[in-house]
Amino acid sequence: MVKRKNRFAGLIVCLIGTCIVGLALSGNALAKSKKIRLNVGFGSEEVMDRISTTMWANNEMGAVYWPLVYDQLWVMGPPPSYDPIPWLATRWETEDYQTWRFYIKKGVKFHDGKPLTAKDVAFTLWNLKKDPLWSFPSNDINAKKDIKVIDKYTVEFKMAHKWPGKYPPMDWMPILPEHIWKKAGRKIGKFIDKKSIGSGPFKLKEFKPGQYVWMVKNKKYWGEKPHVDEVVFKGYGSDDAIKLAMKKGEIEFTGASGTTPVAVKSYKKDKNINVAISPGIALEWITFNLHKKTAVRDKIFRKAFLHGIDRDRIYEMVYLGYAQPADSFIYPELPEYNPNLPKYEYNPELAKKMLNDAGYVDTDGDGILNDPENGQNIVLDFMVPSEWSDEVKMVKVIKEQVKEIGIGIHERILDLNTYYEFVYQPTEDKFDIAISSEEPGPNNSWMWEFVRSKAGGGIGWNQSDYASPEMDKTILDYIQETDLEKRKGFAFKLQEIMAEDLPCAVLVRPDFIGPYRTDKFEGHVEAMGGVSNWINWWTYMKIKPKK
Repeated sequence: MVKRKNRFAGLIVCLIGTCIVGLALSGNALAKSKKIRLNVGFGSEEVMDRISTTMWANNEMGAVYWPLVYDQLWVMGPPPSYDPIPWLATRWETEDYQTWRFYIKKGVKFHDGKPLTAKDVAFTLWNLKKDPLWSFPSNDINAKKDIKVIDKYTVEFKMAHKWPGKYPPMDWMPILPEHIWKKAGRKIGKFIDKKSIGSGPFKLKEFKPGQYVWMVKNKKYWGEKPHVDEVVFKGYGSDDAIKLAMKKGEIEFTGASGTTPVAVKSYKKDKNINVAISPGIALEWITFNLHKKTAVRDKIFRKAFLHGIDRDRIYEMVYLGYAQPADSFIYPELPEYNPNLPKYEYNPELAKKMLNDAGYVDTDGDGILNDPENGQNIVLDFMVPSEWSDEVKMVKVIKEQVKEIGIGIHERILDLNTYYEFVYQPTEDKFDIAISSEEPGPNNSWMWEFVRSKAGGGIGWNQSDYASPEMDKTILDYIQETDLEKRKGFAFKLQEIMAEDLPCAVLVRPDFIGPYRTDKFEGHVEAMGGVSNWINWWTYMKIKPKK
């Protein structure tokens, strides 16, 4: 199961010139209506420029949009448990955790009136994987013959390996209508269904690329219907524009990114706005390029580097205190988190000693250590996208800190697309260190792909060129173990291996700061990452006009 959000999968950025404040559009577009409309704001870089599977997997607005328009076999429940809840599938069963049978709800229809059956599910299982950015568990189905339509409402499939744990396979997967998407062939990622025909609680009414998406309630929805008649996702050109729109009542909340720490006071001055501080869903980490012949290939150097970083100072200077410590791909509140990992606490004197003992000495007296292998000053290219303002600040803070232990940093601030091009090709040697970021979510076993080698079955997300047979085997043991206690043991071991080998080092979990208006609506569902994100569609189902 993979959640390739646009923060790391090479997003297609909308043209900022088309993302206008307030969207004062002419004609009938977004005309005023007596219907109950929920308006939600997105930043210009988060807005879809087309409706496609690639955009859904690769873009903040797309990741929030498609679960409202397309149904899933099962959904992740609301907090605090985030338990799996049957949806299109009324139930599922397996005897060996490898062959799964799902029973589909009868009487479900797509927005165009065509019935949804097991054939549509089977079609989606096999064809959605043809979009390389949509790496689902369906990628673990080896052959088309491993997917069987048992009858009109029953589908069975065999995974390449066992799929145990709390969550069944096929999470976060839109069920596509075969009668429309069969036209896509192998170019499914480029296929565009302009009507966006799904079977979900909302239907697409109008879409303006780079500007807005307008949805209306599916009055014939098979399940519990939402309480609002319309949902509009609007694009805005800046955080200030979003803040102004919220204060004016043009939008009720933001759709993905929340707001910045510096904006909190301004929002709190408005009695009609609540500022929710939720557990963060994002993790920020350092990626070390272990392919390029630099000092970072030395594990002792990497450990010393971490001892040279004052994380508390990062929390305060970059996030103004709205951040929590993090040292794993697994959140501390989850049962699989290992609390006994080495913390690599800030200790510059220890860092200096470790480096000196390993042969890193300032031979020319310029304050920068020299690499014992080639005698050159150790000045590392530290790569970060210019669009990630907090991460750019973090690199600057780290640069000043590690200078104290004799390590030089050259800030490599690149546009986002170039960053993605480089970070997923470590063997091209375009960087020494990089800031990376992702949103694991509660069902986070997919995160281990970042440290899994291609030889060990990895799908190409390994940004460090890290290869460890022990890590690869433990990942396989973990994802296949059916006994939950043993599985937890493998999770602990994975975290220990990563903390010892340090192909990457998780540094921080930013809090999610999510302002939302309280004067018109109630029923917002606060989850990790706020009231609206790719794991939380519940706000759109539960929100209703305030009495």
